[in-house]
Amino acid sequence: MLKKIVLVAVMSAGLAACVTSPGPKEDSRLKEAYSACINTAQGSPEKIEACQSVLNVLKKEKAHEQFATQESVRVMDYQACIQARKTGNDQEVAKRCDKIWQEIRSNNN
Repeated sequence: MLKKIVLVAVMSAGLAACVTSPGPKEDSRLKEAYSACINTAQGSPEKIEACQSVLNVLKKEKAHEQFATQESVRVMDYQACIQARKTGNDQEVAKRCDKIWQEIRSNNN
């Protein structure tokens, strides 16, 4: 009987640990990870894509949902710029892309 009670207590504690949501410390780590990712991406499409996956996780957190959604739009705009640069009018696209890239970086400093 005592073994059963101990087993139930251990299982309950284990389940409670699994159910708890990430705390504010983990939330801030995710945002810091995104910021570090963007600041080291140097405009590389592959690195920016990796940063986007961090944003996708942040979108799931209520506290960061709005930030992550807005930032995702900026990142997608920047990726569209990179694609446009490959297909034509480099000078005009470069101005537009550079402006978006500066917005992204200044938003994450």
